[in-house]
Formats: sequence, C-alpha cells, structure tokens
Amino acid sequence: MRISKKISYDSQFRIEQILFKSFYYFCRLVPTGVVLGIGSLIGRLAWRLKARKDTALKNMKLSFKDRYSKEELEDIAFRCYRHFGREMIRILVLDREARRPLEKWIDIEGLEILRNREKPGGVLVSGHLGCWEIANFVMPKIGEDVTVFTGKHSNKVADRWLNEIRKRAGTKTSGSGDDRTELFKQTKVGLVAIVGDQAPPRAPIQIQFFGRPTEAAQGPALLSLLNDVDLIYFSCMKVGDRMKVRFQKIEFEKASSRKENVQRLTQAYFNILQAEIEQYPEQYLWMHKRWKKSKDVSYDETDTLF
Repeated sequence: MRISKKISYDSQFRIEQILFKSFYYFCRLVPTGVVLGIGSLIGRLAWRLKARKDTALKNMKLSFKDRYSKEELEDIAFRCYRHFGREMIRILVLDREARRPLEKWIDIEGLEILRNREKPGGVLVSGHLGCWEIANFVMPKIGEDVTVFTGKHSNKVADRWLNEIRKRAGTKTSGSGDDRTELFKQTKVGLVAIVGDQAPPRAPIQIQFFGRPTEAAQGPALLSLLNDVDLIYFSCMKVGDRMKVRFQKIEFEKASSRKENVQRLTQAYFNILQAEIEQYPEQYLWMHKRWKKSKDVSYDETDTLF
C-alpha cells in the first residue's frame, strides 16, 4: 500500500524495512503469548480502519449468499481479522514455536496418508486458511523432507528475513525467482508444499469455487501429474487452544487428456478447501480480491491489509 504519492517506492521500502526490523527485534524479546496478543490487536485495528473490510464482506456475501445475516457476516469478518492479525505475526517467532513438543498443542489426522504413499515424492496443497505457516516445522518434525514454495514478497528485505525464519524452523523454501527445475526435481524425491488458492498471474485454468467460475493456478496439479506423485491436501486449523493438522489424498476420476486431468484434479482440491472454509469461515483470508477478474464483481476500495 502506498503511504503517500509524495514518497517514492524506494523511500517507502526503506521505511518498511526499518519498521519491520524494529518490530521483529521487539518480538524476539517478549514471550510468544505477548506477540500473538499484539497480532490480534493489529487485526482489530485493521478492522476499525476498514482495511479491505468491504472486500472481505463482499467475498463472503458472494460465497455464502443468504446463509448468514449481515450481522453474522460482520461478526465472522471481525473474528477473521483478529485471526489473521495473530497468524501473520506468528511467523516472526515461528522458529521459537517449532521448539514446542507437537503433542502439547497439535493433533494430526491422516498421517498414514503420508506414511503409506507409494512414492517418496508428492505435492502438498493448501489454502490461505487457518495457520498454514505451521507446516514449516510440522513436516520436518514428522520426518518429511519438504520444500515450501513461498512466492514473492514485494519488499525483498522482509522476504529474505521471513524465509530465514522458516529455515530456522526446519523447512527449505523456494521463491518464485528460484530455479523451477529444482522444484520439479524435489517433487520426485520429497514433498513440495504450495498454498494455491489465490488467482494466478498467468496460465490460469477455470474451476468452480463457491458456485462461481474462478481462475485457479494449475501448478500443484501439474506437478503431481507430470511426476506421477500424490497430490495431498494439507490444512492446519485452530480449534480451541490446540491446532488440528489434517492430510487428505486428493482423488479424482481420470480423463484421457492431461489438460482435463489438471482441471479435474484442481477442482477436487478446491472442493475440499471449500468444505473446510464453510466449517471455519472465520479462518479464511477473505480480504484478497479473489474474483477481481469477474465481470459481475467490482472491488471499489483500494487499500490493503498486511
């Protein structure tokens, strides 16, 4: 988000770097509970400032239609802001969280899906739902070799620091600017984790998501099909005081063409994701402009969140 048109992008990045570093060092000095509490307060502040509030409410209205009243949607959205304020800040102490014994706060469902897969490789796919960053240390702790595709942050310093935290938590990372050949090879010998529910910048395919035609990335399904390895849905939901990690192998009816198989496998993934969003609507990132390319959807406000 531009601070002011009078400030250059270069100056803004320098300001962001100073703020990020200052906040990072502060978070390293205080207990994790304090850090997460501050994150929740940041979410509350973003809600009060109406940062993408209209976008969040519009997306929920499009998705749920008349399932919830206006007051119920606003309550879900408010809890969503608190949740993501907390989870976006959690990454700053992710390596510290990784030192906690899993059995103390994390339940795992479907571990046999990973243990019993026929080939060592595979693709883990998730959405901007729940606490997906926790995958960065859960996977190594259960003995899996995983590379997390992190995409690209506009601020290079923040991007580098965040990836260093993920690495200290035990995970290898691969950004959008890294060699895709290595990522392709990794899919054959270990797991590649991708959060794949946002609109792709290029080469999209179309699926149905909450009853609407939606552009989706074909990367996760294509990696799985080209390497003949499992595509496995991964999620981490906050349930009370504990985290619930779940793995589910994605099944689909195969067609005669690769193009159709990519579409069907991607649709199968989005069906599972949608079902979990419906169960935990307050833990989905409603603030991104998911249907901005749809002709019947208009996002008027321009400010951003996080």
